[in-house]
Amino acid sequence: MKPNFALLSFLAFSFIIFWSIDTTAQSATQRIFSQKMDLPGNGDLGTQVLRMAESFLGTPYVASTLEGNPTEKLICKFDGLDCTTLVESSIALAISKNENLNYEGYKTELTKIRYRDGVIDGYPSRLHYVLDWMYENEKRGRLEDITSKVGGIPFKKEINFMSTHANFYPALDNTEVWEKVKEQENIINSREHSYIPKAALQKAEPMLRDGDIVAFTSSVEGLDCNHMGIITKIGSRAYLLHASLAGKKVILSTLPLAEYVASVPKHTGMIVARMTEQ
Repeated sequence: MKPNFALLSFLAFSFIIFWSIDTTAQSATQRIFSQKMDLPGNGDLGTQVLRMAESFLGTPYVASTLEGNPTEKLICKFDGLDCTTLVESSIALAISKNENLNYEGYKTELTKIRYRDGVIDGYPSRLHYVLDWMYENEKRGRLEDITSKVGGIPFKKEINFMSTHANFYPALDNTEVWEKVKEQENIINSREHSYIPKAALQKAEPMLRDGDIVAFTSSVEGLDCNHMGIITKIGSRAYLLHASLAGKKVILSTLPLAEYVASVPKHTGMIVARMTEQ
């Protein structure tokens, strides 16, 4: 059979185009990283996390920024964020600035934040549930779950949303992947968790600090949290800096935290983590 030179030329041209687009996007991301490393910053790590998050104010909200790839890989995006990637990016940037890391060091830190044991090993290696994300990042010493210290009570709920809604997650079409996710849910359910009920949030607000990481527990069956963001304090009140679906960009809430949570029926309360110095 004679080779189809027209087809081969098209495939080669397509590869060059896609490679060029990806390389250009990475170069732009690396330039933004360098700009953020030049931002003024001092104070504890939590304050630096908040400053990095503030640098994203106005950035467009883009849903499901980590989904849809044929194979699991590290996604680094600064031009469009969802609630999770805003938090993860802000933490990794603050650590990078604090520890004088270059862009490759930033990507390594982001991988450690996002993936179990800092290793990308398929879809189940990503920390999909906030409770699991907080547990793993506390285990490696980057943050502390302080929920019980600021008014938290036991959070009793079976977490199984992903395994019971596999149709929402194309990767779970693979039986082996589904089984691994189900196993991880069982491990999450074997741990003890705390949360602050929404009625108690205003009492907890004075104990929060700039840069605390918060996530909002869900009324949805099987789901741990609906949303997450970063705290900024104005007087004794706390406000939420977050990538907002309703606002379509990264914003600072106009309502204080307790009133914000009260305004969202599917939020039942909150869990809180604080950055630790290393």
